[in-house]
Amino acid sequence: MSPRVRNPTYEKYVTGPIERFHESRTIYSMADRGEVRGFQSAVDRGLELKAARRQPGFLREDFALCLAGRTVDTLLRDTLLCRESQKRRWTIPGDPMEFDSPSTASTLVKRAALWFGASSAGVTRLDRRWLYSHWGDHYAQHVEGAEPGDPLVIPDHYTHAVVMAFAMDFADIQRSPGIIPSTDLGYSQQAYTAVSLAEYIRMLGYKAIPSGNDMALSIPLAVDAGLGEMGRHGILITREHGPRVRLSKVFTDLPLLPDQPVDLGVQAFCETCKKCAKYCPARAIPDGDRSDRPRTPSNNGGVLKWQIDPARCFDWWYRNGTVGCANCIRTCPWNKPKGLSHSLVHGLIARTTGANAALVKLDDAFGYGRQVIRATPTLGTYLPAWSRRGAVARAPNEDATSVSDYPEQSPERGEGA
Repeated sequence: MSPRVRNPTYEKYVTGPIERFHESRTIYSMADRGEVRGFQSAVDRGLELKAARRQPGFLREDFALCLAGRTVDTLLRDTLLCRESQKRRWTIPGDPMEFDSPSTASTLVKRAALWFGASSAGVTRLDRRWLYSHWGDHYAQHVEGAEPGDPLVIPDHYTHAVVMAFAMDFADIQRSPGIIPSTDLGYSQQAYTAVSLAEYIRMLGYKAIPSGNDMALSIPLAVDAGLGEMGRHGILITREHGPRVRLSKVFTDLPLLPDQPVDLGVQAFCETCKKCAKYCPARAIPDGDRSDRPRTPSNNGGVLKWQIDPARCFDWWYRNGTVGCANCIRTCPWNKPKGLSHSLVHGLIARTTGANAALVKLDDAFGYGRQVIRATPTLGTYLPAWSRRGAVARAPNEDATSVSDYPEQSPERGEGA
């Protein structure tokens, strides 16, 4: 079990008022306005310079699998996400279901979230500092009646949020900065689960709004809900899956019992480690101290944190010819497959800071975080972890044991360029 604390670990770093963030300042909205190069230009470059040469990690079938993984997410953005209701074939009439306690309601809702596909789920009272103040270009285009610059309003009777994490495949993340299909598949998983959980809550007689990366900052909500802590790389670090997760949430008026935040020892560990900054090919992650001064328009002030540079990150995606990079996730010492030894180390980090430097050196000595380009699921021998049901995927006319990995590569900044 993760150590529970009264207040989220970021609270001690708050230095002043935290203003609600304008969604137009996200790098995704900036790309939609043409201020930085967007996804399609990166895909075009990768197909032209790398897929055409059959460069390992950048095959056309890699691109196809990755982009196809976003299909459900793409459909649900235009139909169900960010909405209070949906078309349905049936309903449950009558008054809202009564619970004997908020604790009972929370348990039921979190179990439903896991059943729909979440790897973990937590509940928090909605801190409205984390809601976007206004719609931006990237998400307003998917919501009827919303325009960039319009105030983003979630009525006051939405008092809680159910926040969910979705683990990405460990072996797939090792491909970075090659194409990583499980990242895009994660978007579809989080979208499907959020809209399903929201409809489940509505069927109980309460209001619910499903949300992906839209409408609010997911990471501080996840921290508040006890799912983990934010690391140096600006990503949520969970105990079970490290930073290898995607996030979604559901806002609701259902009275729920909030989960307590956790202290995993991440803050002190990230002060020592710095591997994500060392191996970031874009140099978008600072290796120095925290700052409460925004580094770019895409940062917010009011709290001491490691201010990343999303524009540098996006530019690297273009230069690398891919729709994403996960070097910071791949090289993070918290990114490990399941295992007793890893669980014991995480427990040690939560209890003392004295071993942190030695643990980082051991992580390097054991070769963790190195790039390994395996064949993607359509060509290789594995399925994503969430879909394994004792099955083994085989390429046509190919024995499952005959598919060999590409040579392992070192975790240098410029790999794959």
